[in-house]
Amino acid sequence: MVGDDMNTIIIICLLIALISVITIIFIINYNKFQWLIIKLNKGEKSISNYLNQKHAILVRYVDILKEDIQINDYLEEYRNINAKLSINSLNQKVNDFNNLINGYLDNNEKLMKKEAVININKELSSINIALNGAKKYYNDNLIIYNHLCHKFPALIIAKLFRYKDKEFQDELENEEFKILNDEEKD
Repeated sequence: MVGDDMNTIIIICLLIALISVITIIFIINYNKFQWLIIKLNKGEKSISNYLNQKHAILVRYVDILKEDIQINDYLEEYRNINAKLSINSLNQKVNDFNNLINGYLDNNEKLMKKEAVININKELSSINIALNGAKKYYNDNLIIYNHLCHKFPALIIAKLFRYKDKEFQDELENEEFKILNDEEKD
C-alpha cells in the first residue's frame, strides 16, 4: 500500500515537472518571438521614417531642377508619394524617384556645381547611410525571426500564433539573405 502511494506520488511529481519544463520552453520561445517582433517593428518604423526623409530631400531637388531646366510632368507625380504605402512599395517609389532625378543631374554638369545641389547631395548621402543601417538592423533581426519560425520547438508557437516568414528589405539583399536563410534551415 505504501509502495503504491509512493509510486503515485513519484508519477505525479514527474508529470508536474514535465508540464513545468514544457511551459517554461513555451514561454521562452514565445518571449523570443515577442522580442523579435518588437525589434522588427522598430526597424520598419526607422526605415519608413528615413524613406520619408529621403523623399522630402528628393522633392527639394525637383524645385531646383524646375528653376534651371525643363522637367517632365511625371517627375512632378513623385512629389506626392503616399507615405502610408508598405515599406517595400515606398522604398521602390523613392528609389524610382531618386533614379529619375539622378538622370537629370547626370546630364547636367552645371547643376552638379550649384551649392544647393551640393548641400542636398550631402543630406541625401547622410540619409542613405542611416537608411542602409536601418535596413541592415531589420534584415539581421529578420534572419533570426524567420529561422525561429522553422526551428523546433519555436515552430509550434509560430503555428499557434500564425507567425509567418517576412520579406527582407531591398531586392539585392533579399536574394543574399534568402540564401543564408535557406542554409540555416538545413
